Amino acid sequence: MKRLMIVFLSLLLLCACVPTPTEEAVVNKAEHSIGDTLSAPGAETYRYEAPSHWTETIEMKNLSIVIDADVVLPDTDRYPLQTVKRHTFTGGDALNLLNACFSGPFELRENVYSMAELEEDIRMLLRGNVVDSNELTGEVTWTPWDEEPEEMAELREQMAQCPAEDFFVPLDPEQLLLRSEPYVIRAGDGTLLYLTVQKNALTVSTARNGQVQDGSAVWSGCFYGEPWHKTLDNITVSEETAKETADAVLDRAGLSDQFGAGLFEKGRLARAIVEEPYYEVLSEGYICRISRTGGGYAPFPQGGGVFEEDRKSALYEPPTEESYAQKWSQDWIELYVSDRGAEYIGWFDPNALVTEANENVVLLPFDEIQNHIRDDLRFSYAWSDTNNRGITGLHVKEIVLSCAIERILNDPDEAALVPAWVVVYNDSRSEKGKGHDKIMLIQAIDGSYLHVG
Repeated sequence: MKRLMIVFLSLLLLCACVPTPTEEAVVNKAEHSIGDTLSAPGAETYRYEAPSHWTETIEMKNLSIVIDADVVLPDTDRYPLQTVKRHTFTGGDALNLLNACFSGPFELRENVYSMAELEEDIRMLLRGNVVDSNELTGEVTWTPWDEEPEEMAELREQMAQCPAEDFFVPLDPEQLLLRSEPYVIRAGDGTLLYLTVQKNALTVSTARNGQVQDGSAVWSGCFYGEPWHKTLDNITVSEETAKETADAVLDRAGLSDQFGAGLFEKGRLARAIVEEPYYEVLSEGYICRISRTGGGYAPFPQGGGVFEEDRKSALYEPPTEESYAQKWSQDWIELYVSDRGAEYIGWFDPNALVTEANENVVLLPFDEIQNHIRDDLRFSYAWSDTNNRGITGLHVKEIVLSCAIERILNDPDEAALVPAWVVVYNDSRSEKGKGHDKIMLIQAIDGSYLHVG
């Protein structure tokens, strides 16, 4: 009898060590779901259901997680799964953005710098070095250089080679090679445009050395000579006009089916100048932050979808292959609009659509997504049970069904653009002005974790 009992207990232990089919699916589904879903047949069209608002409080030892968030769904009955590959910008991409934002025909200035630009750069250098700057008043004290900087010799050599007058030729996009110096383009109405074409960044601005700055940057003073605590009080373009301009730019660029504007905020275009007050505000308007929509999802609520699978979190399991582990970010676009129209556009970390691999996937029911959000927030802030680091609470503000990059297992060349829940939240330090909103990404097909931070 005793031997029978031992055998029985041994069998129980063996059974306990073997995962049930349900447990095995939970453990392995994040590893296999994307590959399986890419090759699965598309589902029938349907409308995803979720409440328009979610209110709940989750208590931890030293932390309260308050969920008081609108739940934003795209207006669609189809939820595609697409694949993308990395892309390097070309002259054709640059011409496409020029045509989307400005009026042609376009001409390329053959001389890299004009005489006036070089003279300005020399005066800027001769002004000297900053020895004191009063952040409250903007008062600046400069001192001449003890020795002439090395940059001066280069500027003087460029001036000696610079033509007295600028020379423009019809723009051929094949001439627009990757380089750090901006190309100078003349639009059909005579406006000069400063174009940079780099591997991972393509920008066009109406201002040489112009900077697009949001309200928080302006508040903290962006230039020498600019006092703190300034606000944007001279905006004459409406937010609605900015939205219409963004939609029109995306449409003309052929990007409206893949990108959408997720955030509009007040901003300005400004640049540093030689003379006091040492900065110049060129215009005030709206910054439009644009991200991928994956064929019909809502854009990121904070605009640029630059988030990728999180490598800093304990929830992240690193891949084993070096090529697969290479960083892969989701591209995003920033557009600045004033009462003069589009004055700046930048496209960063470009991807190219490969295919719509599955025309309609089945998304996890929202009540299950809620469980994943609760669990992942608890896990991500489990350290608060022993040390709250000054954080007494989290506030989940918005939850949006958008899309995000997810790597395809062992495929270094393509990634999936998957439906993903974007959870926007902040903590008690953010509410005191010591931080910004944070993002958590939950994959919408199986609820697996993608990113937090």
